[in-house]
Amino acid sequence: MASDGGALTVRVLTPVGAVFEGSATMVFAPSEGGEVGLLPRHEPLVCTLGYGRTRVQAADGSEEVFATSQGFLTIERDEVLVLVDQAIPLDQIDVARARADIQAAEIALDAAGDDELARTRAENSKLRAENILRVMESRK
Repeated sequence: MASDGGALTVRVLTPVGAVFEGSATMVFAPSEGGEVGLLPRHEPLVCTLGYGRTRVQAADGSEEVFATSQGFLTIERDEVLVLVDQAIPLDQIDVARARADIQAAEIALDAAGDDELARTRAENSKLRAENILRVMESRK
């Protein structure tokens, strides 16, 4: 359903379910080509997302921030859908766990040898954890 031009309906979804569902005046997401900003009445768009920070701005000026991984974003008729492998709200980020995940991924990379599947999994784990730390640092 299209809005009256003043609000976006936003859903941030992961394979385990919805992380955010609500209204916003603006959404920023890390597309593969650079950060994309969406306002009400934006032209329809589909883009791929990379690791980064996704921000959902409410009418009162408050902002929900998520560390998001790779995925897709669509907007049509003021409805924004962010489909990502992982979306962690800023207030739920565990810095110690992210650092431990980086160390575990580095160990897994060393142990992967010629196993391309193991290497790819370890690289992706490391990228996710590094992104979480970057997003946490960006709030300062």
